[in-house]
Amino acid sequence: MSDEKPISPFKPDFFGRAPVTEKITYSVTDAYGDKYLINEVFDISLNGNTGLTKEILVRSRDGDKQNIFADNYSDILELVQNSPERNTKYKNMIQKVVSKSRENDKGVEFNDSLQANGTYNAAYGVGYESINDIPILSENTRNDIAITNQAAEDLLRLENYRKSVQVKNEALAYPPHLKDNKGEDYIFIEQFQYSPPQPDGTTPLVNEQGQSILKTGVGRTKNIEESRGSCRLPIPNKLGVSNGVSWGEAKANAIELAAFQSAVGTIGGLLGEKKKNIVKVIQEGMSTGGAIFKDIRDDFKNKGGSEANSASVISAVLARSALSQIGINVDVDQFITRQTGAAINPNLELLFGGPQLRTFSFNFNFAPESPEEAVEVRKIQRWFKQGMLPTRSTVALDSTLFLGSPNVFRIQYRNQSRRIKGLNLIKICALTSCQIDFTPDGTYQSYSDSGAISMPVRSTMGLTFNELTPVFKDDYIGKSNDPSLSDLGSMLEGDNALTDNDVGF
Repeated sequence: MSDEKPISPFKPDFFGRAPVTEKITYSVTDAYGDKYLINEVFDISLNGNTGLTKEILVRSRDGDKQNIFADNYSDILELVQNSPERNTKYKNMIQKVVSKSRENDKGVEFNDSLQANGTYNAAYGVGYESINDIPILSENTRNDIAITNQAAEDLLRLENYRKSVQVKNEALAYPPHLKDNKGEDYIFIEQFQYSPPQPDGTTPLVNEQGQSILKTGVGRTKNIEESRGSCRLPIPNKLGVSNGVSWGEAKANAIELAAFQSAVGTIGGLLGEKKKNIVKVIQEGMSTGGAIFKDIRDDFKNKGGSEANSASVISAVLARSALSQIGINVDVDQFITRQTGAAINPNLELLFGGPQLRTFSFNFNFAPESPEEAVEVRKIQRWFKQGMLPTRSTVALDSTLFLGSPNVFRIQYRNQSRRIKGLNLIKICALTSCQIDFTPDGTYQSYSDSGAISMPVRSTMGLTFNELTPVFKDDYIGKSNDPSLSDLGSMLEGDNALTDNDVGF
């Protein structure tokens, strides 16, 4: 039902009022011979449930009027649903409404509203239909059904929208002979709908086995869902792989290290005690000096001359803190060296920082020799360009509050259906750049093409992929339960399984 104010098909009266409902009165008789007077109200508005029941009141034997829907009158409702008198009076009522609506030039609009609500044939007896052929429902029930149907329509509309903007699920290849699997090496790229690593929005703090996230780490799921097609292309001429990890310089002088380890040790001991909350532990841990603070106090007692010790460093640090309050910044290391001739040993080391995500770049050349090849080239270029883009995919299609993630890609080097073990494996990737040059020779050249008006003689396509997850040492075993490996599917199964003779990742 519309949320708009009901629109009457009649002309307003002197006070600007016009009815949006009409009532008919008739009687029904039950199996015991008891008669019931029925008052039924119908919606005649142009923007509502035109021609359908709005309310039914039944006058009982004691003279009270009761809502046939609010009370248990199912037996009476069945008599109403099959009443010939009801059907006759309904048609007469509709004819009067049509006649009056024509006076207001709303006759056609009223009939259109009957059509829209499925009551036109019943109103005019088309095909011997009657109002009794339409189930009697309360307005609330009808509106609930309308809401449910609208929700279903919205979901269907969204699904159709998502399908329409998705890339075609096709098996593409260039040159065409790569589809025949004659033993030539090729690069096989598949496209999939992206699946987020934590689809429930949060990672449970405790898993099904009762293990804490602090022990198991952050869990994740697979990154691929429905297939969105595949593409076979020749192995690019420039091919390589670069594995990297992050290492960085780190410094920690003896005083910093000692203070940290003392605090960690003290807090760790307090945490082991019962009935200690974390705030109290931190307070007690920071207030407990331990042996290291005793050594610092001894250095202050023995401080003198130009000899450098921990007291020199502490004094310099406190001085820098005080001076910074008035906008003076000093280099502690420099002034200690000026005073003592010694430099603080920073214990400089290169420490591991974490893994790095790999990037892969490929360049492909296209020179179609027939209209059929030209169609395939255009499909391939569109397949990559469209698949790498986000989607405006909310239920309200005019909303851009959220964007759907682009599709992701699985890349492998193949010969027929076998993985080439002399080339590296690649985990699931995002396509971050797709560059197409329609004038690779510096001059625009094309030929007539009935399917595209004109088609470039040559074009090149540069693709840059980034892996979604890093490579780890244990990935080379190929038997991990990590979803990033299970996403690779048949690339690691059967004859394609990783072996010691493999180049691996």
